[in-house]
Amino acid sequence: MQNSNNFNDHGSAVTIFLKDQFGVPIKNLKIEIRGLGDHASRVYHAASTDARGAVQFVARKGDELSVHVKRWTSDAMKEVARLNAALPKIAFHLTSPKTQHDLPTKTDNSAGGDYWRGTYKVKAHDNLTAIARKYHTSVDLLKHVNHLTQDLILVGQVLKVPPVQSRKTEKPAPRKPAPRGTPPTSDHDTNDHGAPTTTRLRGVPPIIFPIQTRPLNDEGGIYGTQSCDYTWNKQLHSGGHDQPRFGANRKGGRKHAARDLYLDAHTPIVAIAPGVVVKREFFYSQTWQISIHHKTSDGREFIALYGEVDLDSIKVKVGDSVRQGDVLARSGILIDNGRALSVVGNRNVSMLHFETYDGSGGFSPNSRLNGSGLRSPFYRRADLMDSLAILHEGYRATFLDARPLPPVGNRIPIDQLRTSTQGKEFIKGWEGVHYDGDRSHTFYYDDSKNYCTVGWGHLVQMKSCSTLGYTAMSSKIPVSQAQTLFEMDVRDIEERVRKAIHVPLYQQEFDALVSLAFNLGSLSKAPNLCSLINACNYTDAPKEFLDIENKTRRQSEHDMFCLGTYNASH
Repeated sequence: MQNSNNFNDHGSAVTIFLKDQFGVPIKNLKIEIRGLGDHASRVYHAASTDARGAVQFVARKGDELSVHVKRWTSDAMKEVARLNAALPKIAFHLTSPKTQHDLPTKTDNSAGGDYWRGTYKVKAHDNLTAIARKYHTSVDLLKHVNHLTQDLILVGQVLKVPPVQSRKTEKPAPRKPAPRGTPPTSDHDTNDHGAPTTTRLRGVPPIIFPIQTRPLNDEGGIYGTQSCDYTWNKQLHSGGHDQPRFGANRKGGRKHAARDLYLDAHTPIVAIAPGVVVKREFFYSQTWQISIHHKTSDGREFIALYGEVDLDSIKVKVGDSVRQGDVLARSGILIDNGRALSVVGNRNVSMLHFETYDGSGGFSPNSRLNGSGLRSPFYRRADLMDSLAILHEGYRATFLDARPLPPVGNRIPIDQLRTSTQGKEFIKGWEGVHYDGDRSHTFYYDDSKNYCTVGWGHLVQMKSCSTLGYTAMSSKIPVSQAQTLFEMDVRDIEERVRKAIHVPLYQQEFDALVSLAFNLGSLSKAPNLCSLINACNYTDAPKEFLDIENKTRRQSEHDMFCLGTYNASH
């Protein structure tokens, strides 16, 4: 290991950035770079993070190293990552789930420091979507840092919110009465007296995410769980499913050169920044790759390779200029010898293979980026870099700092919406439930179609209870289990609504559609409603509720959609 910052042919220049879950740099944090195996006790480099939350050092090429950080509660050090100094330049971000936002909140009278964590006290009729919108973050992130396993929040509960730069202490000006017919707003449209306020991003971000929905291997996604951890944004670690991550082992001693984003087949892939197409060529297992020389609005230049796309869907050719957000192609399907390749277990998963080059090797279309004969162990051009930092930047801009889409006022992009607590209670009120005497259990029963049901409308199977071995209104399950089934059903219905509707909605509009789909099974029985909403015709669309079966419930859903009233009485 060299402690000099002078880079030479035998060294690897390494930069590590430490940030908390809200993307705030962690300053003055002690870091040690240690060896592995027989050299585990050797400290090669020790430093504290600078104002950017970064440490920089030069490693000997090929060294296997571990990164240790000081715990907040003691002087002990904890290993948080491992790295292989295989490239001339390495830069990556580490996100700590237990750092700045676990420190005491700074108040107006606090001494020292400039970090505002920020808190929010839940009021009546609050929901996580509205709170996330107010603080310009996501429901997923609020749930993560507040250790919430569901969307339910309680009046008076104190939530951690993104760090803030100022506090609004003056009382907000009284509102003028809204014009007749204006959709209802909530208390979250203006800041409460003394509430923290965040500074929102202005203008177009330099980089966006290459897909406009969260990957299936995002944390919490179907391939991002504790038992099925193929998350794209983690560093390599022993014992996990590392295959989507940069540096993972491949057959023949090769290393993985990209970050793989698992997707539904044929998901649109978009340009993360303006640029010019420099390559369009075959990639792997009947998929293709597109390489773009990007120039960002803040002056950066690099090459991004978008791999494993479907050939027939490619919309660009070499030499084409692309704008940020332009659709380049759709994700392909890996096929070998006429069969779909197994990616996770025995399942074929479509993906975007995303790799980046810092440009020091030039931007000529004639320069090879990948293939045999190029630099080991990645078999890539020498200026290959881990694409994690670029993907993190785009992810934050697309999902955490995203604004509502025009031309729909302050409606919320549908991918950011989840059913509110009021919406769930509305659905429960219409579905009904059969409790036992002490209300600790709910009975199985046959619904109007003679299908076995339990809890709040959870379909057990399209057979009668007796056929399945249950006794209607006698066999039962605990209420807690019924609640779990209900939450699972709501999440499934939300996904069906998001597949049918592609435009932003108010919270009450989304809740009304989830209620409708929960009752019907999907929105396929309401094609005119979906068509009008997707055309942003929010005036005529709700009239379609009144032409669908179950008139009384449809009237209540219509009123929820239009007026924001949640009335489940019937």
